[in-house]
Amino acid sequence: MKHLSVALHASLFGAAIFCGLSNPACAQTYAEVYTAPATTPPEGAPQKQQTPVNTVAPLTAPSLKSGEEPGEPPVSWNDTYIGYRYGNDFHYPGMSAKIVQNIGSLSTTGGFRYGSYAFNVDYLVSNAANPEAGGPSSGGAQEVYSIGRVELSAGKILGKRVGFGIIRDVGFTGGFEFGSKNDAYAERARMLVVGPTIEFALPRGFLNLTAGARTESNHNGITGVDVHFHTAWHVESSWLFPFRAGPVPFIFRGFASVTGPKGKDGFGVETQTEFLTRVSLLADLGSFAGHPRAVYAGVGYEYWHHMYGTPSSETAGTITSAPMLMAEIHF
Repeated sequence: MKHLSVALHASLFGAAIFCGLSNPACAQTYAEVYTAPATTPPEGAPQKQQTPVNTVAPLTAPSLKSGEEPGEPPVSWNDTYIGYRYGNDFHYPGMSAKIVQNIGSLSTTGGFRYGSYAFNVDYLVSNAANPEAGGPSSGGAQEVYSIGRVELSAGKILGKRVGFGIIRDVGFTGGFEFGSKNDAYAERARMLVVGPTIEFALPRGFLNLTAGARTESNHNGITGVDVHFHTAWHVESSWLFPFRAGPVPFIFRGFASVTGPKGKDGFGVETQTEFLTRVSLLADLGSFAGHPRAVYAGVGYEYWHHMYGTPSSETAGTITSAPMLMAEIHF
């Protein structure tokens, strides 16, 4: 059976990032989302702390943005930024041609008294190889995809450290993914993700792992039916490692997610386990103009296997391997 494509978590932060023309399932973690560490106060310290003043980059977590400062982020912090990604080798199920995409994003991530949060919205514009519902003459398809995660930290709630060894903290994460696209499939992606989270202890940056369950529904505009998938097992991880190469500060950031089979798609095809990862290497260009942690640019890479759960044996275009150029402005 031939599939047209359906377009995204990628997701924050930390990603989402959390569909093409006729893909049977909705986009998973397409937004670039990274869930930052919750960070707990030392034993015996007051549970509520004030955000430290940073005259260079207020309300940011120093250890998340630069290799210069080790240690954990403050309890309360925020990083909000706009981003841009460009790639010319994207693919979607049912479409073998390479697709060019310009992707703009608005992201915010941070910590609060009881945990951390990450929210992202992507605006994806394809070229005519991935057309609107009216066909290539109408131009490329456009998609809006949002993803959010909130982690409740056991250490923050209890007011003491609960980690041990390589584990800094544990918590519980809940999140969503919503998407809509003006292609023939008429995507209306709706997803919920829940599960326990482990935060690993690192001298700089963070590494998180969440394992739980994921629900998913979508609308198939080609067959004219709403699709409700089975609840599937789901594992996702996000990381950020800051370092320096000579005088240049860098961050290596990324996320990965694996979702198990979720039943039949809108065309009656049994879905398979899908894997999505997006990584980026960004240089702190603002540091050369006296504004560190404000302007980043670099390269990225996205790999998606069995996109939306569509088996590679069923149709072409279910594997994406796309290099990207990226840039961000942090406020």
